[in-house]
Amino acid sequence: MSQENVELFHRGTAALNRGDVEYAVRHSTEDVVFIAARSAVEGRFVGHDGLRRFFADNATSFEVFQAHYDDVRSLDEHRVLALGTIHIRARGAGIETDVPVAGVATYREGKLSRWEDFRERRAALKAVGLEE
Repeated sequence: MSQENVELFHRGTAALNRGDVEYAVRHSTEDVVFIAARSAVEGRFVGHDGLRRFFADNATSFEVFQAHYDDVRSLDEHRVLALGTIHIRARGAGIETDVPVAGVATYREGKLSRWEDFRERRAALKAVGLEE
């Protein structure tokens, strides 16, 4: 199951990158909790409506939103650690940058039930009991 979750994560990332909200909804639990880096300001994205709001916010705010994970590993039978960057270009202003992303995805019965972005590699590793 743990390698399966890594594969699910990669497929979910591909859906995120193409803006495929319906894929994300079909492959997440009804009570999914999505804690993005911007959740400190905008709050958590909860449930399928929350995922739809997250995708809509991306479409409104960014011309480009592409997640790239160079380190994705299974932590146990339910959780995946993902480390990488998100390449963004803000809509209108044209500002383009890479933002660090370091998060933990939790799966239940083959569906995403939680994503928490810690932004910093060290914080994500610490959250799962690993140290560099």
